[in-house]
Amino acid sequence: MAQLFVLLVGLAVLFSVIAFQNGNVPIGVLFALVAASPVAFLVFAAVRGKQGTRQAPGSKGRTLAVRLIAVAVVAAIGYGGYWVLFAPKAADTPARVSELKTGCSSKYFPQNDAYTGTGRHPIGVFVTDDAGYANIASMGTEVPPQWDDIRLNPRQVQVIACLDKPDDGPYLKDCAFTSDSLKLYQGMYDVTLYEAKTGKKIGTEKMRGSEKPSCPSMTLTKRGTTSIHTEPDSAGYRAVLGKYVDN
Repeated sequence: MAQLFVLLVGLAVLFSVIAFQNGNVPIGVLFALVAASPVAFLVFAAVRGKQGTRQAPGSKGRTLAVRLIAVAVVAAIGYGGYWVLFAPKAADTPARVSELKTGCSSKYFPQNDAYTGTGRHPIGVFVTDDAGYANIASMGTEVPPQWDDIRLNPRQVQVIACLDKPDDGPYLKDCAFTSDSLKLYQGMYDVTLYEAKTGKKIGTEKMRGSEKPSCPSMTLTKRGTTSIHTEPDSAGYRAVLGKYVDN
């Protein structure tokens, strides 16, 4: 039992360090207090012993205190496991809009503007390609400032839109490349939108890739791939995501 308790306290210390390194001070303090609680209890018990307070070895008071501490440590470690594996983590201040793509993988950007109120809400859009990599979706040059991934100040971006790897839509044509031929389908995408500042999910959408049967000049795929997919064009992005950006 003592070894298990030491292990749990060690995990609390580890989670505390990770939390502080990620800039989450409240969580770091929580785990620091959890790690210190057994030591504090032992010190308290030793002081009472020196003061002459007598207590039977199996007394209810001491047993209850130990059990409460054990429950608190186990509960905190359980939450710590969830926090380390799944909860969003603070990221460094982005220097380019393209760096916001980690917002699609449980990161958030505390220095960014909040998504609140009415008006323009600058957005960074990232689409997962057929090889499984998230890339920034270029909107072109003829778009309003809140959509312009090239000229936007990355700290002003309030919304991060993440398109998952596409499913097959309608078949469009065969695309011939140097080594082989791949079937081109219209991409069907699930979209999740997050507030850049907090990592909070603010919406989900579905989106279609372009209907144009236009083969790319080159494409990156994984071994064994037999098909590729079109991505949405600028008009498609604005039609579906505009309610988060322009209002």
